[in-house]
Amino acid sequence: MSTEPIRLVIAGLGAIALNQYLPQIREMHGVEVVAACDPRSGWAERQCAQLGIPQAFTDVATMLASVTADALVNLTSIPAHFSVNLAALQAGLHVYSQKPLAGSVAEATQLIDEAEARGLRISASPIHMLRPEIQEVRRLVVAGALGKVSLARVSASHGGPEYFQYRDHDPSWFHQPGAGALFDLGVHGLTTITGILGPATSVSCLAGIAEPVRTVRSGAFDGKKITTEVPDNYLITLDFGHATFAVVDSSFCVKASNAPTLELFGTRGTVSMGRPGSDRGASPTFDLYQDDAAHGVRGWMTPMLRISRAGQAVGVADLVASIREGRAPVLTPEHARHVLEIMEACPIAASGGRTLQMHTTF
Repeated sequence: MSTEPIRLVIAGLGAIALNQYLPQIREMHGVEVVAACDPRSGWAERQCAQLGIPQAFTDVATMLASVTADALVNLTSIPAHFSVNLAALQAGLHVYSQKPLAGSVAEATQLIDEAEARGLRISASPIHMLRPEIQEVRRLVVAGALGKVSLARVSASHGGPEYFQYRDHDPSWFHQPGAGALFDLGVHGLTTITGILGPATSVSCLAGIAEPVRTVRSGAFDGKKITTEVPDNYLITLDFGHATFAVVDSSFCVKASNAPTLELFGTRGTVSMGRPGSDRGASPTFDLYQDDAAHGVRGWMTPMLRISRAGQAVGVADLVASIREGRAPVLTPEHARHVLEIMEACPIAASGGRTLQMHTTF
């Protein structure tokens, strides 16, 4: 196994890159960021100078043609993901992509085929299947600790990016075609529940625009009015077969909530994650209810686990490890494609009051 550093190039230097990915990547052993790009004039140069990144560019094509690297980390806006990912693969680079991997199943399939033809690896966020607490929940489900899981509830919602504005960039694009609550938030809940229960067999959905005009609450664009051009409020129902159902809310209309973010209900137990009033900075955990008559156990308990919080760049670390070890990454593009199929189906199901069958798997 090579001990040479894995050379990364970064596409996109927005808040998530500067506040999460790059500080975490700098802590990784055997990883070197050799270049980064951002389309804003002067922005990439200033950020790269501050971060000690050797080369700065304003477009991906020039960066890929000018720099020798092993993998690209795609942190661009949602509508740009597919084109940037494809360009990186065609340049011979492995890819880690922020969510979603692409804009459609067809685009995701094109990326998967391109990577396979070139012997390259693709990894894509959300990172949930690398989170230790989610891995433990999946282990409990697979081991039968909950019995037959029949119902799940997942919340993937908040009040909208303009409501808690923490960046100095215009959030209008979140409410335009190619983005929206489903692609920004629903992808998290859908990835989590399919990662735990497996591929869905069918989907139905309610969707609409609940807040036609939104107002930025703080930051450089404080007070700006935004027209909501795509649905901001989704309620999705998934069928996993054998009367196992999940309900996922994906909305920019939830200003605050005390509800759990994930609940699984089985014949022998329940998992509840994201407790009301919990400290978001504390170690992640969940509550487990077990009904085990054979051992005289019935009640709630907190599993005795030492769980560390997974940083956003854990997916990059896993891609780097997969390159070194010659294995597939945990966050597979096939899983990302299945989630895209669900998201593609949602507006069709909502507009026609239909239930659509799923065809992809992972």
